[in-house]
Amino acid sequence: MGAGVDGYAAAAQYYDLLHAERSAARASALLAAVGSEVTHGVLDLGAGTGSALAALAAEVPEVPIVAVEPSVGMRTALYARLAADPALRARTTVLPENAERFTVAEFADLAVCLDTSPAFPPPYRPDIWERVRDALVPGGLFLLDEPRLTEPVVQQPRELGRATVGTHTVVGSVRGEPAGQRQWWEYRYTVLDAEGEVVSEAETEFYTWPVTPDELREELTDAGFVVKDGLDVGGPVIQARR
Repeated sequence: MGAGVDGYAAAAQYYDLLHAERSAARASALLAAVGSEVTHGVLDLGAGTGSALAALAAEVPEVPIVAVEPSVGMRTALYARLAADPALRARTTVLPENAERFTVAEFADLAVCLDTSPAFPPPYRPDIWERVRDALVPGGLFLLDEPRLTEPVVQQPRELGRATVGTHTVVGSVRGEPAGQRQWWEYRYTVLDAEGEVVSEAETEFYTWPVTPDELREELTDAGFVVKDGLDVGGPVIQARR
């Protein structure tokens, strides 16, 4: 993707229809699993449409939240969510920046990075982890997904889900292919009418960078984290404490 291209624009309008319920449930389950009391603040790195953020906020009322989200499309949905919830809006600050550029002073005792870290290019990851560390108070917890892909592989087309909207049905699907050291993804969103005829189609493509769990844990250790035993809440999750 070229500079200035929002690779998530097509996905943003359909994301909550297909994924919000799962994302919110997983965020709540993660918080329950770690059993950490959040009293200072929350950092959501790659907040997307805010589905996970809203679920976390419901469990930890009153603390400030910083949401980092560079995609204009995703931020549009995030701001719409905040507009509908004045209490959440009052304590959520949205940073429209890439992960390697955000800077916040030490404020949070919980940072999350869900379904996002593979999108960080390897040269930027050490700096990103240091920025997260600096945003956490001493003893603060960082939760991020353990990598699913450790090397680029062919991903056969598969359906992500479908949702009914009036007389229409939105169907999401994904496929992937190796692209050198990167993984190329194409997400397709098809809207069908009541007869199953195509009303519209939208595609978005982007790259991720496969990495092994051990490599990621080493990077976090080098950035000053103490990496704890992982969790398995809707998929493996790495725990790292400042």
